[in-house]
Amino acid sequence: MPQKRLKDLLPTPEKVLESRTLKLFAPHLADPRLWHFNRHSLNKAVYIGVLSAFFPLPGQMLLALIGSLLFRANVPMALGLTWITNPLTTLPVFYAGYYVGAKIIDVPMISLRVIGGMISDFSLWVLSDGANPFITYRGTVSITAFCVGLTILAIVSSIVCGLTFKVIWRYKTVASWQKRPLDPLEKPPKQHWFK
Repeated sequence: MPQKRLKDLLPTPEKVLESRTLKLFAPHLADPRLWHFNRHSLNKAVYIGVLSAFFPLPGQMLLALIGSLLFRANVPMALGLTWITNPLTTLPVFYAGYYVGAKIIDVPMISLRVIGGMISDFSLWVLSDGANPFITYRGTVSITAFCVGLTILAIVSSIVCGLTFKVIWRYKTVASWQKRPLDPLEKPPKQHWFK
């Protein structure tokens, strides 16, 4: 079953609750449905985690946690998937988002250097006393293109990843059922659409 491998990869409830921010949600995280490793809970977590990963906020994990609480999705999976956008992938993802948004609303494209400067200034602005990038880059960068592009990328990526997870889960489950020895009194399993 795919659950065994996922359980090994994802953190335990105790590990997740070690975070200072998530301790605030501890009473809400007591629901065992938030920690189930079944197809429905994990599939919802894939949609929520990937969607949350594309938001350029410092609180992507908080957004995924709130989504998991609202839709009763697997918390560790949703939180883990927010790391799709990490320090190594943020620049290409944001560049792709701006590119998509610029093509849709027909504004000129900007360079990777400008996007890197914006990310750096935004981090300094949020975490300390840096310059506000929304004022600094007002003439050269279209915030509308950036938001439109990231929203489209988030929705499309979330749907594609969710459907891919569902297909892989079904394939692995059917394959494991077909590998197990048959009981002489049991009927053979039905063939599925991908066999």
